[in-house]
Formats: sequence, structure tokens, C-alpha cells
Amino acid sequence: MKKWLGHTNSVVLSVAAAGIFILLTLFLRSLGGFQLDLTAGKQYTLSDQTLTAIQGVKEEVRMIAFTVSTSQNQKLNRDVTDMLGEYAKRNSKLKVEQYDLNQEPVLAKQYGVNAASIVLVQGEKKRVIDIGSLFTQAQGSGEGAYQFTGEEKLTSGLLGLSSTRQGKVVFLTGHEEIPLSQMTELSGSLAQDNVKTEEVQLNRAGSVPKDASVLAIVGPQRDISTTELKSIRTYLNGGGKLFMALGFHPNMGSDWKNLDALATDYGVKDTHAIVVDQEQTNTLGPLWTVPAFGSHAITDKLAASNLYPVLSLSIALQAGEQKNWQTTSLLKSSAASYGETNIQGLLNNETQKDAKDPQGPLDLGYAVAGKDGKPKAVILGTSALLSDTEISTGGNRDFVLNSLNYVQEHSDGLTIRPRQEQNYKVAYLTPVQAKTILTISVIGLPLLFAVIGILLWWRRRRA
Repeated sequence: MKKWLGHTNSVVLSVAAAGIFILLTLFLRSLGGFQLDLTAGKQYTLSDQTLTAIQGVKEEVRMIAFTVSTSQNQKLNRDVTDMLGEYAKRNSKLKVEQYDLNQEPVLAKQYGVNAASIVLVQGEKKRVIDIGSLFTQAQGSGEGAYQFTGEEKLTSGLLGLSSTRQGKVVFLTGHEEIPLSQMTELSGSLAQDNVKTEEVQLNRAGSVPKDASVLAIVGPQRDISTTELKSIRTYLNGGGKLFMALGFHPNMGSDWKNLDALATDYGVKDTHAIVVDQEQTNTLGPLWTVPAFGSHAITDKLAASNLYPVLSLSIALQAGEQKNWQTTSLLKSSAASYGETNIQGLLNNETQKDAKDPQGPLDLGYAVAGKDGKPKAVILGTSALLSDTEISTGGNRDFVLNSLNYVQEHSDGLTIRPRQEQNYKVAYLTPVQAKTILTISVIGLPLLFAVIGILLWWRRRRA
């Protein structure tokens, strides 16, 4: 009788334990996305801004991740897919899809993707987020440490899908500027933000289009005419905005009278000196510079995320006296740089600082606002960063888009702290090590537990 009762108690306890386990499992599943973030600073907890944006999605959004699988970026890909999963947990309207870019090139081409990217699709609307731009090196941390800015950019993308704001950037042509056909990456990024782009030739059109949010002058090689200058001033005096990115030309000091006059209208002087940066001599080259940021709405987020632009053939600028406008420096070259005024010597690879050359740090760009603080212009001493060949370098794309959004007064005010990731190492197993782990985990441990169970059963039976 006692033996029978002992077996009965064992069965009851086993059934009770199984029942408790099943109930606990069902309870945890009912909590949906419940999880505990035990990291310092709650690094894996989505911000209130993100949660609001997610709950605001009322129509289905496909979040398509095109990743490139290599041994070096497995952890980075997991950061991206985990983040997409966290968003999808909180709204059933968000659907996650993942494809290998190399295995699905035709599908990627349908979405205009040729590099690792996240594509957000809602009906006819589309946003493309470059995965490479989500990761930046973390300064002051160990080797391999990085910052992940995926939450800010993905949330901005979701907000952009529902945005109703419109804009139009008109690019001046007729002076050998960089054409829109060589700024397709920029045009695509602007289109995702509902900003149209088109070109205008003033000597034919006669005036800047009235619906232009911004007039952009990018890399002119010839001066504008007096008539064109008058048309541009009429547009700007009527409330228009200016984005001016100057480019290098051997005769800019003598030929750019009207372009210089236009910059001077807003308190900016072109020195016609090319920046030679001694700090970059052994890395990019002396005609390249990675500038420091001034404090401004355009640059503050970029500085916090260590997203610095990489500039080539930059022209040093100076802020002159101007009663009607406030100028703020956006970019500065290093203290080791100087402005080369001997352009012919520069063309002959003969650069040496002399008394005429201004010593760094040199200003490379300004934001201009009225006395009321409203944006009026951004004037840069560099233009190649807008081209398809350089816009994806460093923080070039982010800086250009921030600048154009600033002059258009487009600002979502979205600031989400980037996630700091510590350095990590990938361990590669030899075939013998892999076989040993497989044997122990799949065969050894289960067999050990089975033997222990048999021994306990046999001992109880004999008792």
C-alpha cells in the first residue's frame, strides 16, 4: 500500500509540475513583448518618442531588411534585425522581412537598393535607410566599440511615411555646376522626405520658380551674370532661402565677382584660399579635411553621434560684418591647416605656407539666420560632398540633409540617444572543437541524465 501511495504521489507531483510549467508559459506569452532591460542606462529600452511613433502607425508598414552576410558583420546585422523585431512586437501593423542582398539582387533593385539597407514601404510611399549609416565608431572606448543610431533613424523613417509636408529644392544650372544627374543619391534622399528637386537655368527662365523652397547653387565653375544675380536677389528678398556650396576653380579669385557679392549679402566672405590640412597628410591627403563642428542645430546631433563629414578641395570662408544677419560657423578645419592662396603653385603640386596664407583653424561653412532667428541661408566652401561619389563618405549625407532641412525650416525635433555597444570578439571553432561540443551537448549530456534517472529509479524500486 505504501509503495502504491508513493508512486501515486510521484505521478501527482509530476502532473502538477507540468501543469504549473504550462500555465507559466501561457502567462508569459500573454504578456506579449514583456522583457526586462538590466543594462546600465536602459540601452535596449525604446524611447517614449519611438513608442508614440509606433502606436501612431495605422496602416500596414513593411520593414524590409536587405543585409549582407559576412563573418565580420554578423553582430551588426543582428543589431538591425533585433531592433526591427522590437518595433514589430509593439504594433501588428509593422511587418518584418529579411533578405540577403547578394541572394535577392532582383528584389533589391525593385526598391532601388544596391547596398545593405532597410526599406520602409507603406502603400505607394517608401523610405530607404542605409544600414551602414546606423553605425559609427565610439570615441574614447575600446577597440571595436561602436554606437548604434538605428532607433533614431528608423523612427524618423516611420514619421516620414506619415508626413504631409512638401518642399522643393531648385538647383541652378548654366555655370557648369554639379548636375542633378550626378547627385542622384541626394535627390533620392530628399524625395523620401517629400521634397522635390529640379533644375533651373535663369538666363532662360528669367526668375526662380515661385514654389521653390530653396535655391541651391552647387559647385559653379563660372560666375553668374549681373542679370541672374538680380533675379536671385529678387527671389531671396521675397522670402526665398539659399543653399550655396562653392567649388574649386583656378580663376575663382578674379572671376567670381557676382558669386562673391551674393555671399557678401549675408555676411560671408570667400577668401579664395584652398585648405591644406597637415593632419590629413598621412591618411586622406593634405587637400582633404575632416572638420570639427560649430554648435548649431544642423551639427549638434551629428557631433553627438560622431558623424563628421569628409571634405575635399575646401575653400576657406570668413564672416564679415552684417547688420541684418546672424552668421554661425558650422565647420572648422584643424589648427594644423592653412589656406593656400597660391593656386597655380597648388596645381603644380607646390604647396608651402607663406605669409599670405591664413593659418587654421579656418571656417568652411556658415548658417545664416535673420535677427528673428529664422533660417535664411547655408553657405559652404565645399561642394563635392553632395556628389554621388562622396555623399556616402563619413557624415556627408547627414550634414547635407540637415543643412537643407534647416533652411527649409523642416525639423521634427527628434533626438534619440545612440546605443553604445562594447567591443566584441567572434570566436571561430576548429572542426574538432565543433565536433566535441556537438557530441557533449547532443549525446553526452542527455545520456548522462538518462543514466542518472535509471539509477534513481532502480534504487527506489529496490527500496
